[in-house]
Amino acid sequence: MFLIIQTGEPVAQAAQQFGRFSQWFTTGMQVSESQVSTVDVHLGQSLPEVSEAVDTYSGIVITGSPAMVTNHDAWLLKTQQWLSQVFKHQVPTLGVCFGHQLLADMLGGKVTYNSAGRNLGWSEMTFTAAANDDPLLQNIANQPRVGTFVSHLQHVKKLPQSTTLLGHCALDQNHAFRAEDVLWGLQFHPEWDVAITRAYLEARHDDLLKEGFDPQLMLDQLQPCDAAHSLLAHFAELAKGRFQAN
Repeated sequence: MFLIIQTGEPVAQAAQQFGRFSQWFTTGMQVSESQVSTVDVHLGQSLPEVSEAVDTYSGIVITGSPAMVTNHDAWLLKTQQWLSQVFKHQVPTLGVCFGHQLLADMLGGKVTYNSAGRNLGWSEMTFTAAANDDPLLQNIANQPRVGTFVSHLQHVKKLPQSTTLLGHCALDQNHAFRAEDVLWGLQFHPEWDVAITRAYLEARHDDLLKEGFDPQLMLDQLQPCDAAHSLLAHFAELAKGRFQAN
């Protein structure tokens, strides 16, 4: 079983066409809906008891969100407190975009608005040497070119001291990290595909124009990010293996 901690909703256009975040992750992890429990923490739903979660879930995923980590909403703080307890039990955990920032903030890092501005669309990722033997990223770290889909205004400005930097991109110096071989933060969206990214670009069209971007060029630059997408199924297998071993 997997637990998806849902922290927000997609833009309306993407939700109408493709459903909720939890559905995108379930598809990407290549697991059935019966193998997934979803808790909408942003709507006030309660997470299970820590002991129950440790005994039940192979892995935990924290989704993206239109919320901002720096607002430190009550539900966010409550979620971080819960995750910090689960982390002590070495449950494999993956945070994506907002989830990536939430974990970095929880572990003592610093999240701020990115002075470089919005990052949205297709972005090429560069790996650090540490990614070459990382349990999650090693299968794609040696590929000549790895693209990712991104959509965020805030970023992790400073990583927690306890973490290992795994990759960066042109606008984000801390694009991926690991903590204790059991927790990963990915600023990019492995659960997205070209169609979902297009929906976000279209939804943000007016904002992009105001910010000096060329929305049509950004649409034209879209291309599949199969390597990044493969990380979700790999995370699911990695988590299952550790759960069975324990």
